Amino acid sequence: MKTWFLPFFIMGLLLLSCNCREHELSSSDFLDRLNWSEKNFKVLNHLITDYGCRGRNYDKNKAPYAVFDWDQTCAHFDVEEALMRYQMFNLRYKMTKEQFRGLLKDDFNGVTKLSADHKNIMLADIDLDLVEDYSFIYDNFIGTSGKKSIEEMRQTPQYKDFTARLLFLFDGYAATPEIGDEYALVWVIDLFTGFTPAEVKAMAGEAVSFELANRIGMETLQSPYGLKTRSGNVSCSHRTGLRVIPEIQDLFSALQRNGIDVFIVSASYKPVVEAFSGTGAYGYNLPADHVIAMDLETGSDGKIIPRYKTGWVITFKHGKVEAINRKIKSQPGRNQDPLLTAGDSDGDYAMFTEFPGTKLSLIWNRVKGGDIGKLCRQAVDEMNDPMPRYILQGRNENTGLAIPGSESILLQTREPQLLAK
Repeated sequence: MKTWFLPFFIMGLLLLSCNCREHELSSSDFLDRLNWSEKNFKVLNHLITDYGCRGRNYDKNKAPYAVFDWDQTCAHFDVEEALMRYQMFNLRYKMTKEQFRGLLKDDFNGVTKLSADHKNIMLADIDLDLVEDYSFIYDNFIGTSGKKSIEEMRQTPQYKDFTARLLFLFDGYAATPEIGDEYALVWVIDLFTGFTPAEVKAMAGEAVSFELANRIGMETLQSPYGLKTRSGNVSCSHRTGLRVIPEIQDLFSALQRNGIDVFIVSASYKPVVEAFSGTGAYGYNLPADHVIAMDLETGSDGKIIPRYKTGWVITFKHGKVEAINRKIKSQPGRNQDPLLTAGDSDGDYAMFTEFPGTKLSLIWNRVKGGDIGKLCRQAVDEMNDPMPRYILQGRNENTGLAIPGSESILLQTREPQLLAK
């Protein structure tokens, strides 16, 4: 049998199996309908058709890419906050008492109390209360001399106080303008002190699996009234449950099939996002080097120390833009703006607006005001535009499922809403 044709045969097979095949687009190359709004379904498919590897606007020397926020964009609810609670409820800490005390600041450039929404509580008071709680927890559970089980710890007033007060303080940091989200986002990952990044990633996987099986709802933590404290009784509510978003999983796949690369830029800790988004995990199948997020320093022993990664940006608001410029646009053939961006909040506003070459931005509608509210209004105004700059996608926060429209049903409500009042 003659074999002269084998090299050409093999080359043909390789061409057929490559990610961007040279043939007309088929239905398998587009998005599945799922629960996209009709408008958004058409716009996203047009974007893929025009800018994918068989499209009229495709330039192989400038491969297009898309950038997605993670929490509340690729997954329903916030994985970093879910992990914080999982770590807290299970007392999964590796800090000494001194290390824990070092994470609590009594003064932020002259600001010594939380905002009025958080009862104007003095930072020094709530910090000392938490230190006393943690000392009890360390002596009885975390430390080498601890003898109590986690079930026994959960019955103690110190455990109940610690969980309510720690969550209250985290929420208070974010809600106090002089402290703010940027500090809170770094502080919450400092609680991983003493872990290796791999251990955090494994714990994040546990938290994700737990919350995917948990009900979606709201729970309130209340400090016990019988325990004497300096900062008084506090309570704090939090959301429960996580959900994957099939529309985003399918969008990732459709973009990649058409030669459009996908990146995550998140204000969560990188190993935490990797645990949820990674190959073989929960259906997103994104390689770790496509996750750009917050990072911490590690010591010579490979364990996390409570110091933000030297020279790295805080990937929040404008920091997301800088991260894209440094990590993506510096790559060969990528010195162009993202083709598509996706997000849900003010933290994504800069990423949405500071890249003039971006063709489309997808906003998950959380019925918010502020900067993101302005873009939601623009998306509504552009609804009749065949190729708008912004599109608004709705969902039901009570189920975690997308709604085939632009309105959303917020958690613990029933009526769909389009824009914040």
